[in-house]
Amino acid sequence: MELSIDDFTDTYTLGNDGTYDTVEFATVGALGFYTSTGAQVYQILQQNNTTMYVRNVGSEGNSWYSMLTTDAHALSTSDNEILDMMVYPNPVDGNYVTILSPVQGSKEIQVFTVTGRKVMDTVINGNTLDVSSFNSGFYMLKVTINGQSKISKLVVR
Repeated sequence: MELSIDDFTDTYTLGNDGTYDTVEFATVGALGFYTSTGAQVYQILQQNNTTMYVRNVGSEGNSWYSMLTTDAHALSTSDNEILDMMVYPNPVDGNYVTILSPVQGSKEIQVFTVTGRKVMDTVINGNTLDVSSFNSGFYMLKVTINGQSKISKLVVR
């Protein structure tokens, strides 16, 4: 696949690092939006048909966040559907949140801390997710139903 930024074009490969979907760029060196000395793999935090929000974690542990914009063909909605869903209550004071979507099917749930550590990976068949084991804090909730995904913020009090 190709990504164009201003007058710069690079090819990339989509993958998965076990926690996040990833994008790896083919060029090493000056890429128009960063300079690398080796292959760079970005974690895809969220995407739609023309935009990727990505994070790169450097060897020293610092994170860099970027918004990449591409043409509609590279990230078409036929390949990467965005899920229509609602999570409530949010913030949550109790032990459960409700996840509602017009899309029917099992819900693949992944929950991450703000540092990117996966704290839950489960499948639910209903609409209720038990969050009683979570410490108070901010989380990222990724829900996938029939290939459609959405990442939402979740606050546990």
